[in-house]
Amino acid sequence: MQHVDYVVSPDKKFKIAFSHFQEIRMATYEGLFTLLDDNESIIEKFEPLTAINSRLCSWTDTSTYFAVATGHSLSGFLIERVPQLDFSFIKVANPYLDISFHSDKFVIGYSDEQVALTNSTQTIGGGVLEIPTKTMIKPNDLTFDLSGLTFYPRRNLNDLINLVKPNKEYNLQLIDGGYNEFKGVFPQNTKSVYNTRQLEIYQLEAFAEYGDKKSKEWLEMIKQKTGNNYNRWTKVSDYIGFLKR
Repeated sequence: MQHVDYVVSPDKKFKIAFSHFQEIRMATYEGLFTLLDDNESIIEKFEPLTAINSRLCSWTDTSTYFAVATGHSLSGFLIERVPQLDFSFIKVANPYLDISFHSDKFVIGYSDEQVALTNSTQTIGGGVLEIPTKTMIKPNDLTFDLSGLTFYPRRNLNDLINLVKPNKEYNLQLIDGGYNEFKGVFPQNTKSVYNTRQLEIYQLEAFAEYGDKKSKEWLEMIKQKTGNNYNRWTKVSDYIGFLKR
């Protein structure tokens, strides 16, 4: 990915350049981020950290702090204070969340769009999901007072992992609101088709969790056969053959 994205500070004195992104695992990219001045001279490269994307970057209105989502070696949010370049770090298991600054507070949470997408029953092909679906509820945001964060001098950035090792790791997850009423057809055999896919284990798991006794029985057979170590995207029949309800 050869293009460079910029996130400019409100006072136009700084910009963060996001570049050299590479696919570190399937459909997951990370790249470099660099702090520049208004003449595009490099102030800081932040090595060895890598950023998730330019969208997960935010400045305070005063251009005093900015935050960047990082992943791979250490997941969370790096908060930098300029021009001092001292930093703080908040460990978050899932950093693919919305971030923003509100006065002297840093806020992490799910956007309404993320929640709506999770709860959507539409498939890529345009049809409606034919397996049981849940309603997931947006949790309260994580809010941090900037004055309450510990900031470290720039020279300690290379030792970031050890520096924050004892710190709490946050794991903000959507709240399980339970299954919606299912009005479709439960699997009649282990080769039943849902949304053009022959019954796969992740689909069987949904039927089993919804409460279908036969799906629970087939899932338990797979767990016993594999020692509970199976690929959720594999066809059910690949593990237990053709069985009828």
